[in-house]
Amino acid sequence: MKTPTANRKRIFASMHAISARRSIGLPLAAGLLLAATLAGCVGGPSGGLAPGLTQAVNTPNAQMDRAAALGIVNQYRAVRGVSALSADGALDSQAQALASQYAASGTPPSMPSGVSAMRLSAGYTNFAETFSGWRNSPADADVLASAGARRAGFAVVYNPNSAYGAHWVMVLAR
Repeated sequence: MKTPTANRKRIFASMHAISARRSIGLPLAAGLLLAATLAGCVGGPSGGLAPGLTQAVNTPNAQMDRAAALGIVNQYRAVRGVSALSADGALDSQAQALASQYAASGTPPSMPSGVSAMRLSAGYTNFAETFSGWRNSPADADVLASAGARRAGFAVVYNPNSAYGAHWVMVLAR
């Protein structure tokens, strides 16, 4: 016959196991869903990310693949349970002007009016690296998944005379 103390220990251990499964289960499920979603970005026989995400921009006048950038951000947003962003040419132009300013001065630009959020990065040579940096920063990840954002603009400018080279800008708006 089990003692009351043994029963309490068994019940506590069961409750702890259930609590641990709940706390691990949601992040694990979200991580697995993100991995499966990002597997959809795989292209070509090499099994790497889509070329638009890994295209190097460390040459003057290099262009980023804005559609691929928006695609991976929207896949991340889906995993986080928020609606997709739509491309916005005016925001792309605004992001381009901000990225040019950032690359020329080396000073992060101020967030312009009409923009609900802005993310900057410098030094990464492709969007996959830039996105990973934002996704792995809790503050940046929350901005990527901002429920109030509806439109997005992206840009990168490479400055060979800058210590960082590539300067990335993402702007979001309602």
